[in-house]
Amino acid sequence: MMQFSQAKLSKRDYFFSQPHQPFFALGMINALLFMALFIPAFRGLIDTDAKFLHAYSMIFLVFTNFFFGFLFTTFPRFSGTPPIEPRRYLLVFLLNFLASLVFFIGIWVPFLWFIVPLFMVLSLTFTLKEFYGIYQKCMMPKQDQYWLIVGIGTGAISNLLFLLSLIPCSCKSTVFYNTAVNFGVYLYLIFVAFVVAFRMVPFFSHVMEYKKSRFLYASVFALFLLHSFVSGIYPKALFLVDLITALVIAYEIKKIHLPFPNKEPLLWILHLALFWLPTALFLGSITEFFESFYGWYSFKLPLHLLALGFLMTVLIGFGTRVTLGHSGNALRVDKAGVLIFYFTQIVVLGRIMFSLAASFGHVTPMFDISATLWILLIVAWLWKYFEVLAFGKRLA
Repeated sequence: MMQFSQAKLSKRDYFFSQPHQPFFALGMINALLFMALFIPAFRGLIDTDAKFLHAYSMIFLVFTNFFFGFLFTTFPRFSGTPPIEPRRYLLVFLLNFLASLVFFIGIWVPFLWFIVPLFMVLSLTFTLKEFYGIYQKCMMPKQDQYWLIVGIGTGAISNLLFLLSLIPCSCKSTVFYNTAVNFGVYLYLIFVAFVVAFRMVPFFSHVMEYKKSRFLYASVFALFLLHSFVSGIYPKALFLVDLITALVIAYEIKKIHLPFPNKEPLLWILHLALFWLPTALFLGSITEFFESFYGWYSFKLPLHLLALGFLMTVLIGFGTRVTLGHSGNALRVDKAGVLIFYFTQIVVLGRIMFSLAASFGHVTPMFDISATLWILLIVAWLWKYFEVLAFGKRLA
């Protein structure tokens, strides 16, 4: 792993010396900032579109930065090519930073929100160009790289749909917004994390005999695409689509034979995240059934089960591992780190409790509790690992 001597590099130079450092830091700060702003926006205390604020910021200003931090580091390694030059990933980081800054100001100056997706168009385009160039040079098996590029490309489509949803028109603009959310969450965030997890978790777990089913990625992508369209065309079939997806992924996970339970926190957090993927889809399928046939509204519980149970958990696990390993620290988590890992599941539970309470008309106080749990998780991780991430602090 790349290591840099703090005696030779200033703190600023060290911070920008590896791609995961600025991207992870920006993602964490945005996760804290935009959730803190979503609370008053949801309550109507800020005159802004709370739904757009929450969806767009989480997809493109929070999770995208985590993705880029991880992928700008690992995509060349997947492909057996040299590391990406700093000037290339720092250009993308600058665009993401500008998008975040303009989005923040746009909460009070709404027309600026039209500019944010344009910054992200450039960011995603430069990223896709960089990864496609690596893909073309790669002489190794590259199914994973291909589907990562497809997933990020779908994210770019979602970004443009969000832009279209902002344009006032007599057409049914909610179609653009709903499709943007479905593409952004299922075909971009969940799918890209799914590809990375199925590449890296067996490797980290030293499961070398596992071979993915030939059409695994294509099948899951097609099912997520079907989910995105069925949700708008015939919602009553949505539960069936997600149930099939859950079974496909559960069967594949069973084939891996993960060494679970495991005493190593950096492994069990990743195993737990992987188990959450079919579990979230299965529970989401049950929820969608009751929503379609009994009129129960769950406040987007199926989506949040995936986003928190699987995506947040796997990113905390991967993020901690990369932060420790690339700073020269031992891949070891102390008691405080383990508590942070456990706390990820309290965040998931808090969101489930909010949906249950809100469905019976009790939005408060569970909304505030659920959002605050997310904020506390981010604060705890930054308290424990920010100096390690940003400046390469050595832990005892």
